[in-house]
Formats: sequence, C-alpha cells, structure tokens
Amino acid sequence: MGWVLLCTMLSVGCASSTGIRSDQNTDESNDAAVEALFEGKIDGLEFGSGDHNLTNASRKVLATLVENLKAHPEVIVALGGHTDNRGSAAANLELSKRRVMAVVKYLVVNGIDGRRLQPYGYGESRPIVSNATPDGRQMNRRIEMSIVKP
Repeated sequence: MGWVLLCTMLSVGCASSTGIRSDQNTDESNDAAVEALFEGKIDGLEFGSGDHNLTNASRKVLATLVENLKAHPEVIVALGGHTDNRGSAAANLELSKRRVMAVVKYLVVNGIDGRRLQPYGYGESRPIVSNATPDGRQMNRRIEMSIVKP
C-alpha cells in the first residue's frame, strides 16, 4: 500500500452553457483536490511494534509527501502519531511522539518549513480498528494528517 499521489485538478475555469465562467466551482474543486492530498492516514508509512525508525519504503512514501507539500506551500498540516495498545499507555504516548517527530524530521531535512508542520502524539488513545490481531495492531501504528484551517 504505497502513498497514492492523487491527481490535482487544474484551475481551468470551464465555460457553462450560458457562457459564464464558473471560478467558484473551480476553486471548490481545487480545494477538494488539495484536501484529498493532505487528509487521513499516510498509506504505506508503517512502523514495527515499539519502533519509531523510518524504513526505506516509508522514506519513499514521505518523498511523495515532500513533493506535494512543495507544490502547495500554502498548506499547513497537523500530523498525529498513533500506536497499538501493546505496552503501557505512557510508553505508547512517548512512542507516538517519537514516530511523528521522525516524520517531521524527514520533511524538514527535505526542505519543508517546520512552521508548516504541527506534530501531535496520541499514543494508543485513538485506535481505528481492534488491537486483537497483529494486522489490527499494525493498522493502529500510523501517522495521520489533516490540513490546519486558518
């Protein structure tokens, strides 16, 4: 599951049947395309149990994110680190912070202004699936992002 680069829509202002250009619809389409790039779980970015180090595969995923952030310098993102429920809640909170900071470090080293990144660690407090299986635990070890609205 690699980071899927979604197509960004071009701002071309199509003529309607009345011949009036609809910039509002184009702006809304562009906003939706940008939102699709920067909302939700970062697919393909995975962590081993108890680990915060980035794998080569994760670096490739983040390289695409760097490209997208450079293409949209107006975007500020919140990044949330999450863990499974193995270990203590306190240890998982700390691990989630280390994971999100590993992502932030990669982005900054690769040219993204750190002021555009708002990291948060949530530990095990926000699972997206049950932690009862290895697959479920892997899914809960994740980084999510969302656009910070002014």
